[in-house]
Amino acid sequence: MRNKIFITCLTSLMFVSQGCKDWLDELPINTVTEDQAWKSGSDAEGAVAKAFAIFRRALAGLTKADTPSTTRNGAWGDYYFWGDMRSGDWITPNNDGDWQAGFENRLISRTELEPMTNWRLFYRAIEQCNLVLENVPNITEGFTAERKAQLLAEAHFMRAMAHFYAARIWGDIPINLTARNVQPLGREPLADVMRMVVAEADEAIAVLPWLYDGTRKKSTSRGTKGAALALKAHALMWLKDYQGASDAIKQIIDEGKFSLAPIEGFRDMFDKGETNEMVFQMFYDASIGEFSDYYGHIMTYYLTNPYTDRGNLSLAVPRSRILQIYPDYARDQSDKRVAEFFQSIDFSVGENELRPILADPIANGERLIMFAKFRKAKDRTYNLMDGPVPIFRYAELLLLKAEADARLSNLNESLANLNLVRARAGIPLFEKADQPLLIEEILEERRRELIGEFQRVYDLVRLGRLHEFNSSVSEKDEKDGAGFFPVSDEAFANNPNMTQTYYWQFNQ
Repeated sequence: MRNKIFITCLTSLMFVSQGCKDWLDELPINTVTEDQAWKSGSDAEGAVAKAFAIFRRALAGLTKADTPSTTRNGAWGDYYFWGDMRSGDWITPNNDGDWQAGFENRLISRTELEPMTNWRLFYRAIEQCNLVLENVPNITEGFTAERKAQLLAEAHFMRAMAHFYAARIWGDIPINLTARNVQPLGREPLADVMRMVVAEADEAIAVLPWLYDGTRKKSTSRGTKGAALALKAHALMWLKDYQGASDAIKQIIDEGKFSLAPIEGFRDMFDKGETNEMVFQMFYDASIGEFSDYYGHIMTYYLTNPYTDRGNLSLAVPRSRILQIYPDYARDQSDKRVAEFFQSIDFSVGENELRPILADPIANGERLIMFAKFRKAKDRTYNLMDGPVPIFRYAELLLLKAEADARLSNLNESLANLNLVRARAGIPLFEKADQPLLIEEILEERRRELIGEFQRVYDLVRLGRLHEFNSSVSEKDEKDGAGFFPVSDEAFANNPNMTQTYYWQFNQ
């Protein structure tokens, strides 16, 4: 009998044919199941690789194959982009009803969005980690004791990562630390989940290396000490343990393994994942057929012709909002990130031709500027796209530490890290050592630097400030849980311990 809030039959996990980059592709990861003998080191390697692959699939979300009743044809990058969607910064130029419902927080009434409320894939990743932690200690052949310890640490890291991500989406969630749990689990307070994440991250930090042999892209696509420290810092920010978060990121800084990429290196970072700035990423490799179902790489829905065969934009940031977010660009065009993150296209060219990119990144007016932070070859193909899905990168962590230090009144240290990111962008240093102003500026800098990378809404929900930026969410709504996703009906099947978030009990 299986845990009744999850559909966790691992023999159904053939969806992992997407694979993961390099080390994840070296083993038959779609054949590791609970029934496997767990005899050798290669079994252990494959089982851990599978946990990472399932998590990457979870970021993209469920598809029609997973939930046949839905009208969606493929994964939409649900828990990646949706971390930006409700921020108030985005529009749908082609008036797509699904995106508009997301902007307006209509996550139940718009039935096409129902798969977004389902945490099934996160708990599949968690159960895969539980199986690893239960079975791998008994394997004695085919790897060194050091490698065995690393694999177990990676399972602790990914189990923590999946719980952390789910908690940011749903708030209170079940904690599942047992592979064969037969009891229906209820939701645990978000703070308890984050404390568990910290404990799991500490288990991993003690064992994991800073980097593995091979390319940066390969090394940062798996569990490392830096990734585990970044995860710990994020969880501690939710717990308001600002000293702990600052200390965790300081370890990353002091080690010297990571650094800011130059602005000229942004294509290497966002298109190739090959810079010292990436700390943890999920990577797609088109050369081995990795893509996310019908929609290809989960970043392709940002793009249009000449990158893909889309004739128009379904997602964009309006020109007025770009100028609001990037005031230095509005004043004197000094913020170099605007040209790296946005592009204007000559829409007068027919859809069957490669449309040229205009010199002025925001020339296209209010509603037709393409978000082009993540790019592919200009070949109008759709589903094949090499590229990373950044989870943690060095600039983001510098800004997170800046926030923590500002809240601790360590204003000089906070300013130093904030200004490292601003200097890279080519904008003036911030010099106002006033705590409230500094904290606000750091949050705005995170908004500028991390746009389209899933962080914005989670920052706002963590701080209880989503209602300030999303007119569809009131302050009372947010206090009642409107910042979190509703729990899918599937989680209630045969589970008397499951509860719905208070806000979503009354807002169907």
